[in-house]
Amino acid sequence: MSVFSQKLQALIQPRIDKGQLTIYGLARNSKIDRSSLYKFINGERLPASTEILSRLVDALRLSPTQAFELRAAYDISRMGEERYRRRRHTLEFLNFFNQYVGTQPAETLPPPEPPPLPSGCSEVRTGVLPVNNLVQAVVGAETARPNGEILVIAQPDYDFLIHTLSALTLGRECSVQHILCLESESQEEDNHYNLGCLRAVVELMFSLKSYQPYYYYDNITSHFKNSNSLPYLIVTSECALQLSYNQKYAVCLRGAEYVAFFRKLFNDARKNANLMLSTLDTVTDNIRFYQNIFQKCAAPHWVCSCSPHILQSMDRELFEKYIYDIPGREEIIQAFLGYCDRQRAFLQEKHAYIGFFTREGIDYFCRTGRFRQTPSSIYAPLEPRDRWELLRRFCEEQPPAFKSILLRNNPTPFPAHLEVIAFWDGSIAFSYEHTPHQFRVMLLFEKSLTSCFEDFLTYLENSRHVFSVSETKAFLRQKMEELERMF
Repeated sequence: MSVFSQKLQALIQPRIDKGQLTIYGLARNSKIDRSSLYKFINGERLPASTEILSRLVDALRLSPTQAFELRAAYDISRMGEERYRRRRHTLEFLNFFNQYVGTQPAETLPPPEPPPLPSGCSEVRTGVLPVNNLVQAVVGAETARPNGEILVIAQPDYDFLIHTLSALTLGRECSVQHILCLESESQEEDNHYNLGCLRAVVELMFSLKSYQPYYYYDNITSHFKNSNSLPYLIVTSECALQLSYNQKYAVCLRGAEYVAFFRKLFNDARKNANLMLSTLDTVTDNIRFYQNIFQKCAAPHWVCSCSPHILQSMDRELFEKYIYDIPGREEIIQAFLGYCDRQRAFLQEKHAYIGFFTREGIDYFCRTGRFRQTPSSIYAPLEPRDRWELLRRFCEEQPPAFKSILLRNNPTPFPAHLEVIAFWDGSIAFSYEHTPHQFRVMLLFEKSLTSCFEDFLTYLENSRHVFSVSETKAFLRQKMEELERMF
């Protein structure tokens, strides 16, 4: 018996027992032959396609919850439970990302008042509550200083520290440098742990004005949970705070000599770690970043964003027409042209390139004449005729290696300002518009993380969460017809 057959039996048998359903009637209403239905129920076979599954769901008249559970059981039986869990965790991460992208922290409310920092030269605390109070005092004292700086070595699953950093630094110029450890083992549960670490990094990334996370690899259990008694470290301008992994014990040392000593330890550790997040302050910096990535890494394989990559169909004439007369205008145009040329070169080299986009993204472009991937502060909205022309080029002039696929809304509403790029070399980039004038990019190379997103995008291409290529083209032609009526 498969998970799917067990779930199907649980939905069907009570209704059969009550005389509300027969296999003959179900076969007729779903247009599935009875022999196949019996094989589905007995665990001998799975529905060959999601279309057959949908007919079965409709014929059974399932509630949304029941339909979700049956589809989940189908996915588990088809993929295997571990792969299904990994893809669900990846989807949950994108949903988590969704609550931050395109929003700004509410800086109107002042941060909470932390407890006072102890006045003595040293302080020892025992117990979770006293330790957390000390952490809050140390962090709060530094955030109150002009241009404060906090150095942290701690795992992101220390929830109290993560939330304290988010709350007390909100709207302030205090910078945070953070070193964390990712699990080096390749077990499935370790992938889930690393994804959880990434979620905490994203939370801090959106909460703090200046945040630099660094990562290294080790066995979490042996490094933190066993022999290392005080593995966590917080260094500020005034003190150094060492903490146990379970947050029950802490030692706070005050004085310039202690601060200098532990700051050196932090800097030595940082030299052996990798930067997880890059912040780009200008459009030109953003474009050059991708140009460098394309040269150092490889061609993009998958791109998932709200809007399709229509920008690569632009030419100099259109850039000259719409880029505002701003400082560095020619440099910006040259950077855009170089980016577009590089994209087209990859496609001409027959690298497979699959782009996912949403209905909302193309509607936004057709309605406003703007690209989600480009700050609106540097260019004027495209006229309807030029929007139509770019859509035509996008649909008709792409090489065979390029495939553009329209996303359905059922996996997750894709964040409007987020772009996820998976490169052929296995690296993953998350790019988003933080403000109208600033882009941020998170580039990942760590295999336990990148493999999660690569696997998810591979699955997405042939899943029920996307329209077919022909349906996508039909949708784009429909949008072109709508644009024609505007000029």
